[in-house]
Parts: sequence; C-alpha cells; structure tokens
Amino acid sequence: MFYTRLARKREGEYMPGDIKTGRRSAARLLLVLAALLGAALLVKGAVFPELVRRRLGSAVRAGCATCELSLGEVRVQLVPPALNCGRIRLTAGVYGATSVNLEAGNIHAPLSLSQLLRGRIRTGIVLIDRFSVTVKEGDLPEAVPAGGPARPLDLELEGVTIRGGSFVYVRESPGLRGSLGVSGLSAALGPIGTSERLRGAAVEASAEGLLADSGKFLLEVRGKLFAAEPELDVKLRILGQDLQGFNRFFRPMEGMSLKGTLLEGRSETAIRGSRLNASVYLRYRGLGLHLRKTKERGALSSYFQNLLAGAALGRQNADDGGYDRSGTAKLERQPGEALAAFTLRGMKEAAMQVAKQGGR
Repeated sequence: MFYTRLARKREGEYMPGDIKTGRRSAARLLLVLAALLGAALLVKGAVFPELVRRRLGSAVRAGCATCELSLGEVRVQLVPPALNCGRIRLTAGVYGATSVNLEAGNIHAPLSLSQLLRGRIRTGIVLIDRFSVTVKEGDLPEAVPAGGPARPLDLELEGVTIRGGSFVYVRESPGLRGSLGVSGLSAALGPIGTSERLRGAAVEASAEGLLADSGKFLLEVRGKLFAAEPELDVKLRILGQDLQGFNRFFRPMEGMSLKGTLLEGRSETAIRGSRLNASVYLRYRGLGLHLRKTKERGALSSYFQNLLAGAALGRQNADDGGYDRSGTAKLERQPGEALAAFTLRGMKEAAMQVAKQGGR
C-alpha cells in the first residue's frame, strides 16, 4: 500500500490534502497581488496626484511672490511618466496695477516625477488646449515684493504647443475700460527654461491668430530671453486688418476712432543688450481718423495718432486704393524698462517715422 501511494505521487497524482494546500497557496498569492494592485491604484489615483499638486504649488509660489495656482483634476500616468491637468488657472500681479490671468482647459506634460520631488520641473513637449491669457493694466503702481525678488523656478521644458488659444489686453481707468484681443491663437516654442543649463540658451517661438476679429497676424521670436544681456529678434506681420476693430480699445480710453484697412504691416526688431534697431513697413487703404478731446492721451494713442493722422491727410485715399511707407528707428533701453515694453517702443518709433512722411 505504501509503495502504491508513493508511486502515484511520483506519477504526478496528488491526494486530496495536497489539493487543499495548493488552493490555499493560490488564494494567498491572489490576495497579495490584489493588495499590490490596490496600493498601486491608490498611489496613482490619490497619493501621486496630491503630491504633484503640492509640489507644483510650492514651485510656483517660490518663483513668483504674487502668483496663485489652481488645478482641477490631476491625473498621473506612470508608464511613460506624464501629467494631465484639467481646468488650470494661474494668476499673477496686483489687482488695480498690472495683473495676468492664465487659464487652460487641459494640459498634457511628459514629466520627470523624480525631478519634481526634488523641486525641479523637467518636461517633454507640453500640449495646452483652450489656453487663454488676460492682461489687465490699471493706474496703481507696481507693488514690490516684501521679501525682495523671488527665487526663479528651476524649470526646463522641451517645448510648448498651444491650440485654440486667445489673448486679451485690458486697460482700465476709473470709469473707463478698453480691450484688444487675439482669437484662434496657435503657438509653438521651445526648448525653454530658467535652469542654469537653459537660462542663456536661445529660444525660438512662433504664433498666429486673428487680431481684433479681422486681421491675421504672424509672429516669430528668437532670442535669449533670460540672459543677463538679452538678445532678441522679433518679426511681426499683419494682413487684412480692419482698423475699426481697434476702436474697442481706443474709443473709450483715448477718444479716438479709426476706419480703413491695413492691407499689410511688417515689422522687424533686433535687440542686443541695451540697443535696439527696428523697421516697419505699412500698406493701407481708405484710412480715416476721428479724435475727440480727452483729459490726457497715453503713449499708445500718441503712436497711432502720429502714425495715422499724417497718412490720412495724404493722397493715398484718392489714388489707386493702396498706399505704402516704411520707417526705421534706433533706441537705447531705459533703466528698468521691461523687454516687452522696449520692443513695443522700438516698433512705435519706427512707425512714427512712417507717419512723418505723410502723403508725399
């Protein structure tokens, strides 16, 4: 009998006791796997998203004293590592002075989670959908952070792609509000970053969209945005712009109304350190300008007055329906002048040279 049982075991035949033991082992294994799977889902679905939310918030606050970041749903993809965020909002600045509000419907960012845990942001190409930017400028002076300038973000982005974006500039004064916007905005830029590796590197960016609901604009930028001595080349082209679209800004704020069409406008601006060279070419038709008396006129309105008033008195509206002029400017950057303001001032000065030519 003993030899018979042993022979059966050797032939692979198990007795009822062995079967029960195997079932218990399999059950334990399944429980362990279920526990591991549950832990992984918990980490992926709850722990990691909350950790990422806190880390991103800390990084933004450390790099911008007036910034506030709000995130909707945060989803973490482990393989390959990536971050998906819905309903993002970032605000910066001071209400009544200059403030910026950025919102996005969704952001997908291939992300290094290990770098994020170290306080660094390292991503692949970031895809942003339904991106909107609103810049509001008021009459109050800019506030200086109490603790001095904030520590810059340790940030590296392989690139950024924007789809379905918009941009609105709003100027507010007591009882007055003017706005100018870009819709249908798409843009691409990168690599870009504030880390030691990328801070002095050149950045390339391009954008296109619809300006003031009519004119198509194309923008190309290349330069070292974060270098101690900035180098920047800006090319802007506007086609088929109905000038009445600007009246939502100029009529309430400056008492000025425009009509006519900017058939084509081109500007090129080069910045090297504190020096700027700018050139502008304009071709327009049916130009008209109406001014009413106001308490004061800002620099932006003065630009358009000098640009358009002389041209409106010219012969272009009586000739073949098209009129063109070009102008150039060379400037020195003023102490404390922002890079964007310096660029716009260069474009303005070049355009003023166009205006001085009048209709001759």
